[in-house]
Amino acid sequence: MKFNIKKLLEKAEEDYEAAWIESRELLKIDGRYFRPKPLGKSNEIMDFIEEVRKTLVEMGFEEVVLPVIVDEGEVRKEYGPEATVILDRVFYLAGLPRPDVGLSKEDIEHVKKLVPSFNEFEKLREVLRRYKKGKIEADDLVETMVKELGLREDDATRIIDAVFHEFKKLTPISSPLTLRSHMTALWFPVLSAIYKYKWRELPVQLFTIGQKFRREQKIDPTHLYSSYTASFVIMTEEISLEDGKNIVQEFLKKLGFPDASFKLKTATSKYYAPQTEFEVFIQHPETKEWIEVGDCGFYSPISLAKYDVDVPVFNAGFGVERFVMIRTGETDVRRLTYPYFYRRDIYSDEEIAEGICYAEKPETELGEEIMNAIIKVAEAHKDADAPCKFTAWKGKASGGELTVTVFEEEEGVKLLGPAALNVICVHEGNILGLPPSEVKGKITGLRYLDGVAALFARKVEKEILEEGKREVNVKVRMAKKPSDVNLYLSEQVRHYISSKKKRIDVRGPVFISLAASLEET
Repeated sequence: MKFNIKKLLEKAEEDYEAAWIESRELLKIDGRYFRPKPLGKSNEIMDFIEEVRKTLVEMGFEEVVLPVIVDEGEVRKEYGPEATVILDRVFYLAGLPRPDVGLSKEDIEHVKKLVPSFNEFEKLREVLRRYKKGKIEADDLVETMVKELGLREDDATRIIDAVFHEFKKLTPISSPLTLRSHMTALWFPVLSAIYKYKWRELPVQLFTIGQKFRREQKIDPTHLYSSYTASFVIMTEEISLEDGKNIVQEFLKKLGFPDASFKLKTATSKYYAPQTEFEVFIQHPETKEWIEVGDCGFYSPISLAKYDVDVPVFNAGFGVERFVMIRTGETDVRRLTYPYFYRRDIYSDEEIAEGICYAEKPETELGEEIMNAIIKVAEAHKDADAPCKFTAWKGKASGGELTVTVFEEEEGVKLLGPAALNVICVHEGNILGLPPSEVKGKITGLRYLDGVAALFARKVEKEILEEGKREVNVKVRMAKKPSDVNLYLSEQVRHYISSKKKRIDVRGPVFISLAASLEET
């Protein structure tokens, strides 16, 4: 089922609320039509994050959650005279002011035209006053108008959109709050609280993993507005820079990066102590370029003093996506993080395999039982000499006795053809149906026999159990195209195969014959 996009948009342009209400009719509300795939796929960035978490916990660090929003004042305290430059790359948060909405005579007349039955204008004024004072949240305004004024949801939205022009004229007002551009901005106040209130005894070893946000000048193969950072701190009375470096080396080695390179920064960031900040580099396997993956060092005693911390703190921060790029051989962080935007012309065998499934599948427990019975009996007697016939399932159904058989009538052949147990696999972008002993590439687990059994079971559900027919037959002789064995390929996969001149080859002698009959009892 697909929507008529052009018609939808035309209706919405004419009357959005009416189109919105009517759009519900395009959706199925009741019935069982979809089942999730049996096995999903994790994201490689998230997989690496989980690996980092386990590694740091094993190394004695405790995980904490740091706030995402930070006042610019924290950055100024930490960076000192360098703060102005640093704040140039942060995202400031802004909010819309609450409009002072009144009800003029013109507004009232407009409302009456939109909703002739509405006359609760004093109540409407009271609702708008509460909204202005912040007693009603923006998300709850429409719901409040529905509950307290007796309006329909679409009428409430129409009134807001058509009458209260102040809502449309609102412009954001900036605040001193920012999205964190580096974890350090939050570590200082957190460490201060821990130290002041003795939340943990020294030494304190903490780590966090989360997103940072940078107002980059442009998005390119190495820069994104948001990316994940793994950061840890050690606060204790006795620790050297050499200790910190050794801990970082141990951390990288445990993650599978034993050959990291360390370079002391010439110009030290002001929240670090002079000549204690070093960068960490790992060589990219494809480009052979040394990629900066982390930054480490001692926090500046001056910055710490502003937070009443009088002991050394060692910090290390790493870019998660950089590590994953090196592991996977990817050279563009955009393709790695947002493949759906930046990898439209590239599909891995695994991604192609995800776009292949059975076109028809049983939707009831009985249908699944019939499908599995067919597969079991066909496998057990696949080499039986024809003509032969085997009962796969027999039992009560739809007011009678249903019998399902697997058979072959032609003499001199077997119950199943040579290609019946072929498996679909994806190799170098090609979709192939191969015998189990010859499969290669990404194996989907989809077999010709299973596909035909699924198709037949669904056909029994629809034609016998739902429509009342007495007999159903399916015969698949030679497979030439995916649909012959009940395979569905997504439009994206078909387009990719065609545009890249790849192959879809599922040809082969299947020779599967199935029958079902319902007799009155």
